[in-house]
Amino acid sequence: MSSPTISGPIHTWTFGIRTYELDLNRHVKVTAFLNYMEEVATQASAALGFDYHWYMQSGTLWVARKHTIRFYEPLAYPNELHAQTWISDIRRVQSHREYRFHRASDNAPIFAARTNWVYINAMTLRPERVPDDIAKGVIYRDDKGLEDLDTGIREPSAVDKPYIYSEKRRAEWHEIDSAGHVNNGVYVTWAEEAIRNMLRAAGWTDERLVEVGVAMRPHAHEIEYFRSTLYDEPIQIMCKLTDIGQDRAAWLIEIRHAATDEMLCKDVCVRTFTDAQGPRSIPDDMLLALRQP
Repeated sequence: MSSPTISGPIHTWTFGIRTYELDLNRHVKVTAFLNYMEEVATQASAALGFDYHWYMQSGTLWVARKHTIRFYEPLAYPNELHAQTWISDIRRVQSHREYRFHRASDNAPIFAARTNWVYINAMTLRPERVPDDIAKGVIYRDDKGLEDLDTGIREPSAVDKPYIYSEKRRAEWHEIDSAGHVNNGVYVTWAEEAIRNMLRAAGWTDERLVEVGVAMRPHAHEIEYFRSTLYDEPIQIMCKLTDIGQDRAAWLIEIRHAATDEMLCKDVCVRTFTDAQGPRSIPDDMLLALRQP
């Protein structure tokens, strides 16, 4: 059973994962973690007196400008997660919120994240100064600065002439949230699907990965949002492999308005590779397939 509590500036929440949050590998989906982030942040704000109805009455809301997300290990069912969230800095119209998720049974780190939130007027969609009552009530200042979540690739090598995969779609009704635009987590779904579709187009299906004994896992996402996507807008998604390292590879996914070419979202997705011996580099045949001839 969920049991949200508040202790000083750090809000905590312990909850059980649900079967419908699992992917085909029986691990919690990437998008489910973004849902957890949204829920625990909403709880933390409400615990300090700023709940959903307060924002509705004030005509303001927080929108995400950037998510930095780091995965430590997959989480299977059944398990409970212990979540913590706090504000690491707050400025005139924006703040950074930290998230840490640990497996409740042994306190093993599962997931960490940071969101750069911008406070805006719901009607004009323009930034507004964060009210003093919010700033004084939620601030938790870390004198050491923002923690490095180790989302990148150590000593990366740029991929020469990467193959560029592209696909089109439209923003669908079920992807729209209560704020009237595509939910933040949906962009991650689009990015993950683009990588999967790109690999399939290059001959690297899930079945082939199993045959060669290679596992590929999410390591990190760095997602920047430039403009909200509205219902039925045409979307163009571009995906390419940009950098490789000892056991990691990075893809750049750009999500644009298909008619105007306006940038809507950009995601740098890093994945790790392992085989029976442990961490390994991207397979040579895969790297070759993801380059232009």
